[in-house]
Amino acid sequence: MRPFRTLDRWLLGTAASVTALAVVLLQQLGQLRAGRNPLQFLRTEFWHDQLGYLAIAADVAHGHFDNSEPVTMTGVSHYPRLYYSFVGLIARLFGLPTVVAWNLTSFVLQFLAALALSLVAAGLAHRWWVAFAGALPFFTGTFAYLIAGTENAWYTHLAAHAVLWGPYGVLFSNNAETAGLCVGIIALSALVWAWRGTARRGTRIVLTITAAAAVGLLSSFQTYSFLTLTYLLVFGAATAGVIAARRRTPTLVITALLLVAVFVLGPLSADTLGQLPTLVLGMIPAFPGLVVAIVRTRGLVGIAAVAAAATALPQITYTVLGIVSDDPFLDYRVASNHMLGVVSWQAVVGAAVVLTALVGVLITASFLRDRLTLTISITALIALPLLTVNDVWGANAEPYRFWIEGILLGSVLALLGMARLAGLILSTRTVPGRELDSDPAVSTPAPRRAAAVFLATVLASGVLWTGALPDWVNSLRDGQMQAAWDPGTERELAIAELASMPAFSEEGGLLTTERCIDNRTAKVTSGAAIANYHLGMAWPDDRSAIDSIIAARDAGGLDVNAMHQSGTRWVLTDSSCDSDWQNEYQSVLTPVDSIDYRLAQDEVIGAGSQSDGTITLWRLTD
Repeated sequence: MRPFRTLDRWLLGTAASVTALAVVLLQQLGQLRAGRNPLQFLRTEFWHDQLGYLAIAADVAHGHFDNSEPVTMTGVSHYPRLYYSFVGLIARLFGLPTVVAWNLTSFVLQFLAALALSLVAAGLAHRWWVAFAGALPFFTGTFAYLIAGTENAWYTHLAAHAVLWGPYGVLFSNNAETAGLCVGIIALSALVWAWRGTARRGTRIVLTITAAAAVGLLSSFQTYSFLTLTYLLVFGAATAGVIAARRRTPTLVITALLLVAVFVLGPLSADTLGQLPTLVLGMIPAFPGLVVAIVRTRGLVGIAAVAAAATALPQITYTVLGIVSDDPFLDYRVASNHMLGVVSWQAVVGAAVVLTALVGVLITASFLRDRLTLTISITALIALPLLTVNDVWGANAEPYRFWIEGILLGSVLALLGMARLAGLILSTRTVPGRELDSDPAVSTPAPRRAAAVFLATVLASGVLWTGALPDWVNSLRDGQMQAAWDPGTERELAIAELASMPAFSEEGGLLTTERCIDNRTAKVTSGAAIANYHLGMAWPDDRSAIDSIIAARDAGGLDVNAMHQSGTRWVLTDSSCDSDWQNEYQSVLTPVDSIDYRLAQDEVIGAGSQSDGTITLWRLTD
């Protein structure tokens, strides 16, 4: 392989940096076109869950560090919180608003993910300009505009709340899943670089162990990105082991039998042992190949597995303890995962870009007998579909989420595979083999059939990628998708200031808000203890009383008895609200402080009049 010259290194660094910056800016193009600062605003499409995650960050930003239910700051939460705590810590250390820290941290991670992918792809191809291709996986479409059945669609809706969309549909939210996928892309890029066949052993060891530990840490970020990356690493090592096995046929037969056993025994495992053990069962087919991989790498794969297990163990242990103690929320969470499968023609068509690219990489790699690209393509074609149909083999863990992540990660692996093949086909030298990554020698120029298949793969994938691009364009044109909330208006700042006051009182207690004040955003901007919670995240103490407060508020009233029962002592009202609590409940409320505000342009008050007004903090009379 020809080394990069000094000029090429400069060009590579520039191309990769420009590509990474372009990925971040293009993800935010809709906001930039609307004249918004993407750092300051929070996207509101599908934002209910994001506000729950932001509650964790807001708690940490305001000095609350324990594992309680984040909105009320009571009860206990088993939800992975490390990333959100990190975002809150960034906000606290640098004095940033929580939303700004949320967006900034995500943008940095997206930049680093695109940068790592671009650098490795160009390095594998030995062409600096290949770095520009590093942006492509982040905009892979799913042909929703053709198959969703609605005009200008950018995603396809299946049963319940299952949807199929491209990477931009998961990256825009800037949550822990976004972060987990970015860390995963960096880890995958590092592993491919480490096992390319020419890396020094010390570099290989460091990169392999570090990447595995990073993937294990994702258990404390977000469950689905952790599982997806774990399956890819486990099956990747196993595939490399099978390919490298001296007696390949017995290993393949045992692996195939174990795969059949997963589909046969999985539903029984789910009924008797539960969801988590069943997801572990799904990795059992990788065991024979893993054994070979551990032996062939002189224990390196085993050490990497230990590193991953060590970083994953704290969150897994905490979750298991919650399950063993019959935490009612965890029981509810598992029971709520139904009707979320993706076994359909829409899922196959939606994945056409990724499937075409991976199959083409597999065929080309077979002609070239290159173990690295064989491992990449086979791993992606086994691990990602296996997770996507996990409802078929009993785990029933939101299969559509794995499909969505598979589109991005499958595209990343396809790009890395293509880059590797391009480097081999264009090379004029012999590539020495190293352990698991390639055969003892691959002579170039490559066989004509391999070059022809590779060219056909690049052209077909390029045509399909371009044909699916209207999905991303439609997402930019979707006003609802591009809608955003500004936490910096006079009204929002007034709400934040008054909502934070009870925390400094000796009485403490929870706060509820009049219906035209969004209690979820009040939590994010103030960090106050609010009488509200997110059903799918964690449950508070006195849940029944909190439910009564929420129901009464949604109906336009106050449940005073439930407020006393739950320790909810504070009320926030807006003179623009239709419900007019400040007059209706003045006999049980004592005013504490108030702030006037002017309504910002385009700012909308739900369940209220669109006019300037006054935010008032009240104390519930004993």
